[in-house]
Parts: sequence; structure tokens; C-alpha cells
Amino acid sequence: MASTRSAMTKRMRWVPRSDPTVAGSTGWRSHLAWAVCPGAGNGADRGASPWGGPRRDTVDYILDAVLLATVFLQFRGRRLTPRNLALPVAIVIYFLFAYLKGVPAAGNDLYLTIGGVILGLIFGGGAGAFTRVYADDKGIYAKAGLLAAAFWTVGVVGRTAFSLYATDGGSSADRTIGILMHTYHITTSKAIVACLLLMVLVEVGSRQLIVAVRYLNLRNTISSAA
Repeated sequence: MASTRSAMTKRMRWVPRSDPTVAGSTGWRSHLAWAVCPGAGNGADRGASPWGGPRRDTVDYILDAVLLATVFLQFRGRRLTPRNLALPVAIVIYFLFAYLKGVPAAGNDLYLTIGGVILGLIFGGGAGAFTRVYADDKGIYAKAGLLAAAFWTVGVVGRTAFSLYATDGGSSADRTIGILMHTYHITTSKAIVACLLLMVLVEVGSRQLIVAVRYLNLRNTISSAA
């Protein structure tokens, strides 16, 4: 019985506190903060949390607001231009190239990343499918419906909530996420970073692509009829 308890204790404490790439260290939280909110830094260059990890600051919330505004500004109808269609994608691609340090493939890391891509397609595709593109005398407009907002909000708020829990949840979040990684054979927090970054890229890209295709088709139709 004593040996069984000892084995269980070791399993619960499997995470090395000094390894910055796995759950259980400040570096792990920093990786996740950058994955969800690329404006996040570490405790050395910004206000640190009680345990020394990064806090979300104004830049982080601005980034979230940009993503939310992509859809919510279209509630009443917003005129579409190539610039405002491409800008959100360009922002995400910049952060992807700046902060994605490869896609781990050990254990179930690759499957986690693929899962993030699939979720991005669901949320982005849903938001795009329920966005109406129409023309009036002043140009071509996009109007997001309630379902479009719902798909988009679930994706953005879900990532933000996970970020807050992972970076400000203290030892409870440390322990919970570490155990989940161990249970599902996720070998490094870099897999979570890849999952979240690719999720937001695919979410933004798929939504903007659907709206852009409708915009171009409608523009060509108007040009042909003129």
C-alpha cells in the first residue's frame, strides 16, 4: 500500500519546476501567454503576478478587441474593402511567424495541434457562413448575424479564458494542466502554443476567406451587369 501511494505521489509531481518548456514552470506560463496574447511578456519586463509569471496588460486586451471588432463592427453592416479584409489575417500571420517556434510531433503533440486547426475551422467557418454580404448604392457591405457573433465569440473568449487560467491560476492551474498534459501524452507546452496560434490563424483566415469570396463574386456580378 505504501509503495502504491508513493507511485501515485510521484505521478502527481512528475513536472520538473525548472524546465521552461513543460507545465509547471514560469517559462511554461510565458509560452502560453504568448500563444494566446502575443503582447504578453515575462515577469522581468512587465508587472509580475504573485508567482512570478506574466500578467495580461493593455496590449493583450487590445489584441483581443481587434479580433472581436472584426465581427462586431459588422452588426449594422460595414463596407468591405480589400484592406479591411486582409488586415486581420496579416496581423495574425505576423504573430505566427514571430512566435511560433515549430510544431512538436512527439507523443500526441501533433494531434493536439491538428485539433486546434479543426476548432479554428469550425469557429471561423461558422462566423463566415452566417455573415451576409450585400451591395447597396455606396458599395459592398458585410453584416454579421447573431450566429456569426456566437461562433466568433466562443473562439476568442475560449482562448482568452484559457490564457487567464493558465497565467493567473497559480499552482492549481499549474497542477491541473500539467496532469492533463501527462495524461494525454502532451510532451511540451510548445504543442499548446502551436495549437492556439494555428487555431487563431485558421479561425481568422477561414472567416475572412469566406467573406472575401462572397465580396469578389458580388463585385464581379455588379461589374458584369454595369
